[in-house]
Amino acid sequence: MIRLAAAALALLAASTVAAAPRWYAPPVLRAGSVNELYAWDTAPVGAFTVEVTRDGAAKPLVRAHGFEVDRPLPEDAPGTPGLKWSAALLAPDALEAGGPVTVRFLGADRAVLAAFPSRIQPRIFPVETIPLDEQMSRLREKPDARKDREYAAIWAVYSHFDPAFAWPGGPIVLPVAPTVRLSARFGDTRKYLYADGSIATDYHRGVDFAVPVGTPVQAPGPGTVIFVADRMLTGHTVVIEHAPGVYSVYFHLSQALVTPGTRVLRGDRIALSGATGFVTGPHLHWEWRVGGVSVDPLELVATGLLDTAAVGAVISSIERPSH
Repeated sequence: MIRLAAAALALLAASTVAAAPRWYAPPVLRAGSVNELYAWDTAPVGAFTVEVTRDGAAKPLVRAHGFEVDRPLPEDAPGTPGLKWSAALLAPDALEAGGPVTVRFLGADRAVLAAFPSRIQPRIFPVETIPLDEQMSRLREKPDARKDREYAAIWAVYSHFDPAFAWPGGPIVLPVAPTVRLSARFGDTRKYLYADGSIATDYHRGVDFAVPVGTPVQAPGPGTVIFVADRMLTGHTVVIEHAPGVYSVYFHLSQALVTPGTRVLRGDRIALSGATGFVTGPHLHWEWRVGGVSVDPLELVATGLLDTAAVGAVISSIERPSH
């Protein structure tokens, strides 16, 4: 969770407009993670965008849209009663290099509303080598019009942003029993050895659970099923929208038990695990996308998403008078 002292120091170090609304950006942005930023006022804040840039860079390295959160802050958080708050969820790529950055809140006209110094905290991941036979090599590396269409279709989902989509709060749970063994973790760097001797490198954008075919898969939190398809590389696939620009993703299923538009609650059965698509054995691949960027699912299970107690503590540490 966000430390209160860090929140206060970030505010003091910020170069920001001394007027309502108020803004918060964390002093450290963790690569491959969901980083929460807040804006608040006595009235709704309105639309804004957040951009993270390095000194001298022409383009931002990550961008996020703000959205209103229609959940009250805790009554026991001093200085917060009656405040309206919005959030933006920033997700630097897992392989983003560390170093200082600037976080800017921008209005609809791209005017700078607030600017905060921050830095990227990089990640280090293990390396795994995966040899592929001729069939698997062709499946992964050979150009194919169907793969291109499927890639475009799922990226249209990942890049969709509905600011009115509400996250009601509550914990995020694993899609299978917590006792299940993990066969691959988020960020694992993979060197694929093709049958022709060539090598391709990528990193694992989710976690893999070593479950047999037919294992029930449950929704980790409330949301709406937005995508169900049988894809060449990921097999039977399900995507659930949970919050603005936030999606949980399920690959290699043997069967989907939901259809697009289905509303699900935490713990609802959504699919059965399998071994379809580009796999070397049965397992469930589970990932989360925020603004199109893959983030560590196990961190979300540990910390939750837009927890009002944590948000209230941050805002309260800034709003309440010092003694």
